[in-house]
Amino acid sequence: MRVLAMTLTCLFDINETVLDLSALDGLFTELFGDPRSRTLWFAQTLQNAMTAELCSRHAPFEAQGQAALDMIGARLGRMPTTADKQRVAKALKELPAHADVSTGLDFARAQGVRCIAFSNNARDATQAQLEYAGLSDAFADILSAEDAGASKPATATYHQAAASLGEPAERLWLVAVHAWDIAGAQAAGFKGALVQRQAEQVANPLAPPVVTAGDLQEAVARILAYEGRS
Repeated sequence: MRVLAMTLTCLFDINETVLDLSALDGLFTELFGDPRSRTLWFAQTLQNAMTAELCSRHAPFEAQGQAALDMIGARLGRMPTTADKQRVAKALKELPAHADVSTGLDFARAQGVRCIAFSNNARDATQAQLEYAGLSDAFADILSAEDAGASKPATATYHQAAASLGEPAERLWLVAVHAWDIAGAQAAGFKGALVQRQAEQVANPLAPPVVTAGDLQEAVARILAYEGRS
């Protein structure tokens, strides 16, 4: 009797992994007068969120991003107004997908992979992002780290995601461009696939991913090969 293979489920980080935050560069340069300000802001947002989790002072990821705008403004000598913050919030919901994403997700679904969006953002914010990027039908579900009352890479967020999907963590994959996200997922029992589109997207040797790849389709192909499904 033929035994059917279990469905392979991959969770995909959204900001920077699926969606291209460099589309914000022009706006941030206009607001802060520095072409580095967008990357400084996102790094500060992540630092704020991780610090909050370490201090048991969780706040929503969007709030951490708004606080980071003030911090970057203070560093660069251009404090953002309420209107400026509203422009950033709106722009964050109007991001394009990276060029390899649509093809990669189509390939994954064609191979029978269940694709799940998994973001630090609230679910409705992620839904708006995916709708704008034309990816609403690419994911079987959207999960938010907020469901755990925490932000990635806190272990609770991955455990909550696994519980929501009704699957043990060891059967799940996390696909991301962030070494810290891979580390968090693997600490929670997931397997990690690191996408390295840019030179700075390197693996953490203290928490190496199971597979690495240059784009989304290659990542999925290597996951399938690792699982013996290629």
